[in-house]
Amino acid sequence: METKAIDRAAFDVIYRENADSVYQTALRYSGNDYHAAEEITQTAFMKLYVNLGSVNEKAVTSWLLTTARRMAINYKRNLKREVLKGNILYFENESGSLENSSEDDFIKRVYDKEYRELAKNIFDDLYRMNHRWYDAILTTYFLEMPQKEVADIMGIKLEVLHSMLYRAKQWIKKNYEERFDHLKE
Repeated sequence: METKAIDRAAFDVIYRENADSVYQTALRYSGNDYHAAEEITQTAFMKLYVNLGSVNEKAVTSWLLTTARRMAINYKRNLKREVLKGNILYFENESGSLENSSEDDFIKRVYDKEYRELAKNIFDDLYRMNHRWYDAILTTYFLEMPQKEVADIMGIKLEVLHSMLYRAKQWIKKNYEERFDHLKE
């Protein structure tokens, strides 16, 4: 089956035709959180725009609705971990206790910065090592596309994609496990 890619001119038409239904889907699954539904709608269309050449024009509506639904469900799940106390928003940590000290907040910000730098280094090196591994990891895990769809986009069998993802993860583990473990300490 031949898939027709979406061009940039068609994106405007797709946005006008689908924006309301994507927003309503995000609103319904986020528990009627208007702000979250707006953010989810924007993010879903941003993902579509980034992947214009790889999304089938015939399936774009269902792709958008599915993406919005998944993002809203994830948002609602993550919202359960937040606790509003007074005018300050606290977050539960792994053990269920609230993080509220300035020292904890500072350490968390430093850790997050170091973690982001490590992730950037990993992806820069992965891109230099093997473009196809980079594309497979990015599309599968960050754009949250189903692996079957990623394999079709890349023009490979699903088993080949699984092998590619496995090898990429092993390469990352081999080269960055020590630095990641150091960060966790």
